[in-house]
Amino acid sequence: MSRQKKEISYDSRDYDFKEIETDERFHQTAKEFWVTLLTFGIFIVFLTGNLYLNGGSDVAHYKYVFGFPLWIFLEIVILVGMVVAVELVVTFVYRDMDVTPTGKLKPRRRKQDITTTGDQEKAAPESED
Repeated sequence: MSRQKKEISYDSRDYDFKEIETDERFHQTAKEFWVTLLTFGIFIVFLTGNLYLNGGSDVAHYKYVFGFPLWIFLEIVILVGMVVAVELVVTFVYRDMDVTPTGKLKPRRRKQDITTTGDQEKAAPESED
């Protein structure tokens, strides 16, 4: 006995939760959320850890790097590290997706695909009809 898929209307409430297909975009956005939250959490731990370990002592005992107190210099280094981490997260975790109700995740484009596509666009002359 084959079970046919029932079409679910957006306005109807007559459906079973088992009939709803999970949208792949929800899984992707949840993954992006948790990775972003983890990255931000690590950033905050490093910042506050640096302040507790290197800041707050007597000014006469500060160590200086490039004219900055060590704790400020380390905050700048951590900030630069966070910028690099955000670039890596955006490059390797985030995915482009269509946000319409019937949208899909767009496939990842590899660097080779991008350069090939770019070369084809340059090489293909425009026809004048």
